[in-house]
Amino acid sequence: MKQPPNHDKTKEFYVREGPPDGALGRLAHGRGLGLRRAVLGLEGLRDGMLGGIAGKTLLELGAGYGEELIGFTLRGARAVGVDFAFTRLSQIPRKAEEAGIGVAAVAGDCHRLPFPDRSFDIVYGSAILAHLDRERALAEVQRVLVTGGRLVLIEPLDRHPLLKLYRRSLKNREDVVSYLDYAELDADRLGGGYDLRPAGLTSAALLPLAAAGVDGAFWRGTARLLNRLDALLFTKSLWARRHAWVCLARYRGKP
Repeated sequence: MKQPPNHDKTKEFYVREGPPDGALGRLAHGRGLGLRRAVLGLEGLRDGMLGGIAGKTLLELGAGYGEELIGFTLRGARAVGVDFAFTRLSQIPRKAEEAGIGVAAVAGDCHRLPFPDRSFDIVYGSAILAHLDRERALAEVQRVLVTGGRLVLIEPLDRHPLLKLYRRSLKNREDVVSYLDYAELDADRLGGGYDLRPAGLTSAALLPLAAAGVDGAFWRGTARLLNRLDALLFTKSLWARRHAWVCLARYRGKP
């Protein structure tokens, strides 16, 4: 297990942080969104991992500005978000009102979740474990999940060469993040079985183009072809799985 990030520095960073920096960071805010979705297809992969969420209690760890939280609520989940950056959470009520719904979001620490035991059917987080003490956070997840509940994670991995190059350009990230190795996800964390789905090996080479605003049918078609190649490589090679851009993981609790 890697050394966990410094909790106080991580909290300070995200409390004062604005939109993600750097070219690839802009992808999270709409630029090149069509090509980005074609390259990684994370929304579809995520929804497949989550399964049916209508009527389910769902906790999103690191809810941030609330885009996914609002989406889960629109799909019928009784969703709650938690984040220690109140500056981010404060934007959620306005966005929820624009969507015509009410959303619950609370300030809190993923190492000490402010919820009773057995509160949620599903716990979800995107790029969250990399900022936490893994063991403490997973213990809290187990505590708040119902018997047989599931945890779904999307985590950027530590070995993709393009992503490593990009991360070197980021400033003030020391002690704030500790990216996961594939092997850290490849374990039965909740005792009821698990599934892993790596994404983005050769196809991730198109992400800088998406960050530059490149889009169009040709590039989206290229992304789909590369995704099919990646899917084949992931079935054949542990090296390929370990060097994926990102990995989705679904863990099931003991029934």
